[in-house]
Amino acid sequence: MTKLSLTVFLQLLKRDLTAFKREFGGKFFDTAFLFFTNVIVAAYLMTEEWVNPQYGPFILIGCIASFGLIEVVGKVGMMIADIDGDRTISQILVFPIRAGMVFIYFAVFWAITSAALTALLFPMGKVLMYTRFDLSKVSYIRLIPIFLASNLFYGFFALWVTSLMRNISSIGSIWMRAINPMWMFGAYFYSWKAALALSPAIGYASLINPMVYIMEGMRAAALGQEGYLPYWICLIMVIVFTFLLGTHAIHRLKKRLDCV
Repeated sequence: MTKLSLTVFLQLLKRDLTAFKREFGGKFFDTAFLFFTNVIVAAYLMTEEWVNPQYGPFILIGCIASFGLIEVVGKVGMMIADIDGDRTISQILVFPIRAGMVFIYFAVFWAITSAALTALLFPMGKVLMYTRFDLSKVSYIRLIPIFLASNLFYGFFALWVTSLMRNISSIGSIWMRAINPMWMFGAYFYSWKAALALSPAIGYASLINPMVYIMEGMRAAALGQEGYLPYWICLIMVIVFTFLLGTHAIHRLKKRLDCV
């Protein structure tokens, strides 16, 4: 990485983060409202029926951990529309910055915005749950790394999905074929331990899903290690998936935009 490439990289981030700052309020309201409805239903309405009272904090952390995945469709849609349309990305590629750094910039920008929108959900969750969310169990030394790594994964995952899409018309398939299966079988509604108890085959097969490590790692850090996959394994696996998908995405996008 040259000094000039890094300078351009930081300038691009500063430019887009300044623009994001102006629309942060509206985006956070949307995120907070979705978070509010999920937590209220899981923590209060469902526990009045048959669900364990601890399911509220369980879903609370799951919501925070998974919001970045929900935003992937919008990010992919914008980038595909640009590649198929105005190609403003081509203008960025002529800057004195390496092509790979341009794609990393997009992933990092997406990761920062995702983290900014979800970080404030932790205190909001405490207000909503009050005594049901025990902050004494939270290990901030563990929570911060897995939170940042998860959002970085979502940034590179969005980049990877973009590299696989042929055109904007196929955007509708992302949720049905990728996001929804990853979310439903990614330990959002249940723990990996529960899946393993139901069927060892299902439990071990689900380990190919990076969402399992994000959910288990976040919950191990925020709710205590007991009952979840080892935290450090989760953190390492999230980093590994980020590296693999990011490397593949950059390679494909370079070829697609004739950067090689």
